[in-house]
Amino acid sequence: MKASWKDAPLLHKVVTIISILASLSVVVLAVLQIFDVWEQAINIYMPLMGVTMLCQSYMQWNNSRKVAYFSIGTAAFIFICTIIVFFL
Repeated sequence: MKASWKDAPLLHKVVTIISILASLSVVVLAVLQIFDVWEQAINIYMPLMGVTMLCQSYMQWNNSRKVAYFSIGTAAFIFICTIIVFFL
């Protein structure tokens, strides 16, 4: 049975809100990048994708450790790609 929003711990609520805001920002910035409105938007949305993956790993830690570990690995890969793209 799912727990309600009221019963969730404060940190879980904060991480959920940060994840939603980061996901929305990634979508908006990616669209700006695709349509050449802002050419340097990739420098912002790539780290935000990593933040989103870290938030997902926190939320999945108790439910599925395999998914959490995969999210952490994906976040590390995204941050490495961000550093490479930033310096190229």
